[in-house]
Amino acid sequence: MVDVKNILSETGSILHGHFLLESGMHSDTCVECAKVLQYTWRTREIGNEMALRLQRFAPDCILSLTPNGMIIGYEVARTMDVPFIYLEEDKNGNFLFTHCLEPTMFKNILIVQDVIYDEKLLHKAIFALKDRGSEAIGLSSMVKIGQIEKIDGLSVNSVVNISAQIYAPHVCPMCKEGLEIVDCKNPCRRS
Repeated sequence: MVDVKNILSETGSILHGHFLLESGMHSDTCVECAKVLQYTWRTREIGNEMALRLQRFAPDCILSLTPNGMIIGYEVARTMDVPFIYLEEDKNGNFLFTHCLEPTMFKNILIVQDVIYDEKLLHKAIFALKDRGSEAIGLSSMVKIGQIEKIDGLSVNSVVNISAQIYAPHVCPMCKEGLEIVDCKNPCRRS
């Protein structure tokens, strides 16, 4: 069994501070999965661990939707020897299937992401599948932040669960303290 939390810690992927999540909520913790996914051998180890845990779903396809999600999703698909497809976000924030990728030919699509903080992106991915006449059978990630157990009726299956405080902006104690907020989409970049 691979100790993914230890790998994340060793690579400095777990960050603490004041972060803006994609949903608009604020958090005291962010995980920058790119810091670990840059090491191909670590990606392979984590992908193998995820594939072992996800065998029970018997997916016939893996779907991912963010650049880091695509890296780990591809590795899981490669390990499970199933096709891999992905969604791309357009300038309006909608997810689209591009490059002639077609989800309707698959019956057991498993969505695999690097990290799950909230429901926003996954809800949009599930909607994009339904819009094409397909459905997901499950959700998985390397890391889950916070208390999300289900999204649109699908259980969230993560290798690592990290506790974090997540706040609506109007009640965020870090905002009240005047702490600088950092966008969790790119937490290592400072303005």
